[in-house]
Amino acid sequence: MQNIILLRALNLTYAKEPKKLGDRMLGREEGLLLKDVSFHLYKGEVLGILSDYKTLHFLKEIVIGSLDTKAGKVKTESPVLSLDVLDHVHHPHALGMFVSEILDEYMKTEDVAKAVEQLQQQSLFNTYWATPVKDLTRRDLTLILLELSKYTDADIIIYCNMYRHLAKEDAATFKATINEQERRERGVLLLESSIEPIETLANYFLWLSYGQTRYDGSVKQGVAEYASYMKQKSQIKNVDEEETFDLEWKSNVNEYGRYAHGLKRLSRNQASPIDQLNIRKIIISLLVLFTMLMASVAIFMDVSFTGVPSTAQNQTVSTSEEESANRIAYGISTEESADIGGEIYPYMSLVRVSDRGETSYTVLENGETTEVDADSFIYFNPASLYPEATLEDLLPYTDEVFENNYLYYSRFINRDSSEVLGELDLSASSDKHAALSGIPITYHFMDDIIFSMSFPAKNPEDIYQAFGVSTEDVIFRLPSGYMILDASNQTWLYINR
Repeated sequence: MQNIILLRALNLTYAKEPKKLGDRMLGREEGLLLKDVSFHLYKGEVLGILSDYKTLHFLKEIVIGSLDTKAGKVKTESPVLSLDVLDHVHHPHALGMFVSEILDEYMKTEDVAKAVEQLQQQSLFNTYWATPVKDLTRRDLTLILLELSKYTDADIIIYCNMYRHLAKEDAATFKATINEQERRERGVLLLESSIEPIETLANYFLWLSYGQTRYDGSVKQGVAEYASYMKQKSQIKNVDEEETFDLEWKSNVNEYGRYAHGLKRLSRNQASPIDQLNIRKIIISLLVLFTMLMASVAIFMDVSFTGVPSTAQNQTVSTSEEESANRIAYGISTEESADIGGEIYPYMSLVRVSDRGETSYTVLENGETTEVDADSFIYFNPASLYPEATLEDLLPYTDEVFENNYLYYSRFINRDSSEVLGELDLSASSDKHAALSGIPITYHFMDDIIFSMSFPAKNPEDIYQAFGVSTEDVIFRLPSGYMILDASNQTWLYINR
């Protein structure tokens, strides 16, 4: 590592705009996501930054210049390559075109053809060369991005939450890639929600907690402080303790009175009502409204005069075809305890549904089929087309315990059920669930694996307008799972596969 600074980030402060149109028009902020974050990236340095995914996402966007900060600035004269799997999961073009686009942007023109030829000879690239990027698994896409980063000429490379998409056998590949960039004296920003890759690969550590710098220093000491913090957090036994845990850090980022650094609003004596209403946002909002009205007229005329079947009819046919093609579906129990074939299933348990009727479902459990009342279950077919969202979008509608600590509690999902049964303080448990003592979170098991977790919803009535959904029980498809809302009981079920 050389004493040459490639990038300076000085006092970065960012507040996300609110979702409600009225708040946006009035220029109100929704929440402070970054507060006075500063760091330097040196030539040949691997700077590990640990935080939740939402914070890292906005930090990444600010560093590459796609988001403007509320305060602070980023200084660099070096080209920056940003790699995040979730940026490309909907990319429609074939892998070959995708590779060429990235190399054209980050390589000399005369070198691109040779690099493309070399990549196409590799097994992974050759197999999927004509496959749309959106059809690749996240693991394959991660491995592809890692390999591409070796060919580009960028002086600064951002790897944003790559580790989470890799399998255990890929750890050596990830390490070799980072070591290669370090050897070539590039600056690496390793943005991760997991401490493991930072502990093994970074040579400097920055820990952001609630959008604020909690630790800035050596990796060894930082990892020790983080481990101590997580140990204290794991000893929380009830909601009251949860609310007071880290209270100072939470209040620092949540209190609007602390926005003094560059976020002050103009006083009434300094600004006119016209300034406060932000004319540009009002004009854009009116244009959007006009476009929606014209689109509605066009749809009405098409339905009325061309005789084309309605969208709802098409969706019914599509759903039927999907169910015929893929019979793996589930029912989510909405009763406190459901008796299926003499076996009791707790609230929010998942059962396999082999057939679906108008008033009943056929449940297949332990090799036997049982008819159950459809009104007592939420039907869930992973092959169906559900509205898409991210976990970060839905966190404001979850209980504060989960919203503030989802990284900790969700880490148990997909692990063996014994890890919850043996490590956490429980108020109730069985071979199908484990309810935490004093904390409104329950883990659900399937085949001795922690399949999902449930927790209370917050302000569920706002979800319908915010996401444009109309069904009472709502199922959202996440980038790596699902969030399912039992509206009548105001409870979420989170599945991360």
